[in-house]
Amino acid sequence: MISSDFGNEVALDLRSLFEDQNFNSEIKTQIENLQSKNIADNLTLMNEIQAILRECSHLNPEQRLMYCASQRYFMKLYLRKVNKQG
Repeated sequence: MISSDFGNEVALDLRSLFEDQNFNSEIKTQIENLQSKNIADNLTLMNEIQAILRECSHLNPEQRLMYCASQRYFMKLYLRKVNKQG
């Protein structure tokens, strides 16, 4: 496990710890789960913003524009991630 000696310090070769196939597949699964969670979160935010726009009649035009811009932002994120998956 010891790979080389740097003066008084000893360096450890830890690559063998990360070369395990189960470890690599576990990390890939966690990344995929995180991405699908992000997709679901973006969709939820878009729907919540749409509900605000639909139900809040007291918003002035500037506020509506701000909500529309934020909805557009989350829609773009959602569509990018969906396109990357499929």
